Amino acid sequence: MPRIERHQNLVAQLNPKSNVTEMYRVLRTNLDFASLDINLKSVLVTSSLPGEGKTITTANLAVVTAQSGKRTVLVDCDLRKPMAHRVFRLSNVEGLTSVLIRQSDLHHAIQKTDIENLDLLTSGPIPPNPAEVVGSAAIRDLIKELTEHYDVVI
Repeated sequence: MPRIERHQNLVAQLNPKSNVTEMYRVLRTNLDFASLDINLKSVLVTSSLPGEGKTITTANLAVVTAQSGKRTVLVDCDLRKPMAHRVFRLSNVEGLTSVLIRQSDLHHAIQKTDIENLDLLTSGPIPPNPAEVVGSAAIRDLIKELTEHYDVVI
């Protein structure tokens, strides 16, 4: 499994004045402007292949969003090769899948990061049927519940 080093990937936290961090702020601002007529509460980042940067993009987008003062939760929906817990160096013993099968309470499974305004819901244990879980009505209900408690769900 690839090793993700926090110092290499959370550039938005560790080097807030870098050009790379500014690009994440531009992405955040573009999302804000794209949703002028609606209150954008959730953002989904996906790709067709592994290794294209979903985790790093969402982690840094979540950091700059939280830094802007918005209560933000990052949900790791990668149920094949989850990595968000590694980026933030948090446990993945329970998370999204634990909540969906009702083995954990949502508010217990959400973890605080060391970044103000930013929480993380890790993937939790990898299920035997990741595609069905991600496409389920239960996950849509969960995202809806999260939007009631957070300004932005990524």
